[in-house]
Amino acid sequence: MANVITFINEKGGTGKTSCCFNIGWLLSEKKKVLFIDMDGQKANISFFAGVKKDDDMLTISDVLYRNKPLSDAIINIKKNLDIVPATNIVAGINQQAKISVLKKALDSVRDKYDYILFDVNPSPQWAHFLSLSVSNYAIIPMLPDVTSLEGDTGVAETLMQIKESTNPDLKVLGILVNKNVNNTNLSKAVKDMAGNIAEQIGTSVFDTKIRMAVVLSENVSAHVGITDYDPRSDAANDVRAVVKEIERRIKNA
Repeated sequence: MANVITFINEKGGTGKTSCCFNIGWLLSEKKKVLFIDMDGQKANISFFAGVKKDDDMLTISDVLYRNKPLSDAIINIKKNLDIVPATNIVAGINQQAKISVLKKALDSVRDKYDYILFDVNPSPQWAHFLSLSVSNYAIIPMLPDVTSLEGDTGVAETLMQIKESTNPDLKVLGILVNKNVNNTNLSKAVKDMAGNIAEQIGTSVFDTKIRMAVVLSENVSAHVGITDYDPRSDAANDVRAVVKEIERRIKNA
């Protein structure tokens, strides 16, 4: 039965999609992984995965609005790694898209995957509500800067609402610091503040921080996970450490 995880932040530019893509890519070395792209504004993870737009291509919006089977919208990326893509029509997801429809769609493929990873748009919309309502876990990527904390605060409020209304069993695996620069006064202060927010929502900051690296921009343009694109890089080592920590946190959840 798949572990369903939503990667979410209400601030853009945190590298949320890059984290989701690289973590999912690495997980697929040993596990079956499905990405679901809920970011209709940019469809970044669809681009990262190398999905080329096709008029006949089914997306998550076809599943939600046209009752198409989720299995018909799945595109294979590589061994053990699939994606349900998005196009800009997904940006119009609203309350007509029922939680029950998405849950039923997930249930139809859940036994085929070990992990199902949702990538959502930064701006809080109905897609956030839908994804979190059907997820087991959430991960909050953030930058080590003050503005990123605003997104964390917004997410914290959203998570509280979800847990009180539609998904009381939702757990936050942690806040993941991305594009980290070590040993700066600002980054240390932000991490302390992030720790305070994490405590409020019953989680913690990941021990591993993904370091700032040029290769983290290069690999997604090449449609390849960082652990294959530059396996000896610090960034690849950081992603490996994060995945181990995710697996440990799920085991202990």
